[in-house]
Amino acid sequence: MQATLTSVVEAFHDLPEARPLCCGITAHLVDPSHIEPARALRFDRHDRLSRARHSGWYADEGQFEILTGFVYACADEPNDEDDDPPATYYALVESNDTDCHYLDPDAYDDPVTAAHAADRMAELIAELERECDTIRNRAARARSELAEANRVRGEALAILRHVRACPADAQSLGPAFARLWKQGLAGRRRAFRIIDDNRPPPRSRRFDPQHTATRDECLADAWRDGWDCGASA
Repeated sequence: MQATLTSVVEAFHDLPEARPLCCGITAHLVDPSHIEPARALRFDRHDRLSRARHSGWYADEGQFEILTGFVYACADEPNDEDDDPPATYYALVESNDTDCHYLDPDAYDDPVTAAHAADRMAELIAELERECDTIRNRAARARSELAEANRVRGEALAILRHVRACPADAQSLGPAFARLWKQGLAGRRRAFRIIDDNRPPPRSRRFDPQHTATRDECLADAWRDGWDCGASA
């Protein structure tokens, strides 16, 4: 970073400390109140500067949330009215669905370089978020399938208990018992197949908000969140 570039502290207000993220970048996690620049010249989407053929990256399996790279241009006060002020460019990633945005702590003296950096940040963050969303959805589906299979098995067992108490009803209730029992077994097989194919290894250490989670820990947390959601489905 050149000495003539505006520092991130001077260009933006009340920034939280930049920290490494498990997707492989270091960024300030900011909300809109943090990213009002002190000296903003303009605010451009990455593809308008770099001529990329896309405007953003899907951050969820359902393709609802989009992360998009933007570039802030900031400037120092000019020393001479006839001179253009030196420009400083910052890469920012914004979500169209949440207030959680990401600001690159590095400054750039070229807008296209900053645009590429913003787009790459958006791609890396979105890639991990999509993976977590997929894991979360698989876990919710597995638990929902298992709960439904156990409910059906419960109905089958209720018929079995009734038949044991009233053997005369065995012939009329037998087909219903067989159907429900097979349905329950099939549901359990589907649920355990999803678990076997998608469940990541559990966390090796407890969650700590002061510690930056690893990629594997993010996936483990996503599975646990989805599993808990599946309980209420």
